Amino acid sequence: MKKIGFLSVAIIASLLSGCATNVIDNFIKEQNYDGLYLRGVFSWWEADEKYKLVELSEQVYSTTIELIADGQPYDFKFADSNWSPGMNCGYASAADKLIVVGTAVRANCESTDENFRFTPMETGSFKFTINFSVFGAPKVSINAVTN
Repeated sequence: MKKIGFLSVAIIASLLSGCATNVIDNFIKEQNYDGLYLRGVFSWWEADEKYKLVELSEQVYSTTIELIADGQPYDFKFADSNWSPGMNCGYASAADKLIVVGTAVRANCESTDENFRFTPMETGSFKFTINFSVFGAPKVSINAVTN
């Protein structure tokens, strides 16, 4: 009798864990980030079409902009046109605030004042990317674009 009870618990646990995975996968697929913009000092914090993100691959969004290397940092975040909760992505912790080219940091999309900061070392085009493919842990990166 104990063997049947253990087997039943094991089957139920297996089914539940599979359901949880499906629920999370479905939530990720249903979340639509198509309305996000790169917003910052360069756009006067407006949702400007020039800075609208495009989907590079499933759950990965990006835009490329020109920046001047004058020693001053650029504050920015990713947000929709209404600064909606869940669509207002700043840094996740103080360690994620400063971004350097080629390094990914964590984002928090429930933030209000947590702006990322980037100081380019040279004037040029930079690709700003936010990757939502890992549930609950979006990653932000910046890469120099070579012509």
